[in-house]
Amino acid sequence: MNKSLLALLSTALLITLGNFSARAQGHIMRVRLTDGAPTLNANLPRDYTDRTFIKGLAMYRNKIEDLTGCLILLEDRDKASIIGQYIKPGEPPLRNQALADVLYSSKISTAFKMNGSYMVASVAASHASIVELIITDIAGVLVPEPAVPYLDICRAAKNVAPELKKRIYYIRSAKLSSVHSRVYQEVGAESGVSGTVFSAGGKVYSSSDQFKTDYVVSVDLVSLNNLLLTKNCDNLISSNELAGRLQSDRARQDADRAEQERRQKESELKTAKAEADELKRKVAEIQENLKKQALTTDEYRHQVEGLRRDLVVAQQRVNQVNIEFKQAESNTKVVQASSEQQQQAQTRTAAATAAPLVQKSDVSVISEVKNLSEEEVKKMGFKEMKQ
Repeated sequence: MNKSLLALLSTALLITLGNFSARAQGHIMRVRLTDGAPTLNANLPRDYTDRTFIKGLAMYRNKIEDLTGCLILLEDRDKASIIGQYIKPGEPPLRNQALADVLYSSKISTAFKMNGSYMVASVAASHASIVELIITDIAGVLVPEPAVPYLDICRAAKNVAPELKKRIYYIRSAKLSSVHSRVYQEVGAESGVSGTVFSAGGKVYSSSDQFKTDYVVSVDLVSLNNLLLTKNCDNLISSNELAGRLQSDRARQDADRAEQERRQKESELKTAKAEADELKRKVAEIQENLKKQALTTDEYRHQVEGLRRDLVVAQQRVNQVNIEFKQAESNTKVVQASSEQQQQAQTRTAAATAAPLVQKSDVSVISEVKNLSEEEVKKMGFKEMKQ
């Protein structure tokens, strides 16, 4: 009885599935897409919009560390010239951070306020399209505070006109960001849907494209005036020169003392050699007399032995004084070399460490940038240009 009932149910189930399959064939299965309009055109984060974006810097894409530490002149609203790079020599390398931070991920339409801006690599949506946009920081370089050569910058910009100085900025950090974008086209009700599908505002958008990747370079600028705000350049230069003079004076005094010691040891060496020579002469004279007279008395033997002992002591004194003289002479050379090095290094003495500066740049996008020649920089009043 149970087996018969089970067979009957199985047959009924197969018939039902067959009828359902037959009805499904030849019909369009409608899928309701969630409206994504509320998630469109999300605001870019301030960490991204507060930067200064520089166009035309493809050459810096793989070496953004060459941008950091540069002084840059804003010649126009969106044009700039690089004056030169100022970083303390011998400091640790710039901190290069390998980043993978997704700063922004959203879909944008023509209503997006940054549509077509270099901040998003000129990605633009049209009235019949929507763009999926992902922005990621992939590299960042920073000039550490101890590596900022305030003294060098003070000296270089000492003769620059105040009005010109207002338009000069210091690049404190630089970032490389990737911009991934994919375009979705609006599809009609009769059109076939393929690829990735997205719904917004009652319309359906579809894309079969792969993500396109662009790169943008951005920098953090600190105005030259604000950079030196906590520094009194005149005092900084004067203090450095005074410290250099004091250091040179100490080095000269050390050299004089070493020279005096060398001369004293040289005089002692001459005296010891003279005494030894005199003893040698007396020993030779007595030995010659002994040979001539063939005297072998104890008195003469004792004299000779005593003089020989004195000669050994004198020769030891000569050797000791000679060693001391050579050491004094070596010390003199070392001190004199150190004095010369200190005099050469006095112009490169580092300034006192300043409090770190944080400043939001009011410059948005620089569309054109070029490197100034050394002659052009000198005409501006810069004393020297760092390369």
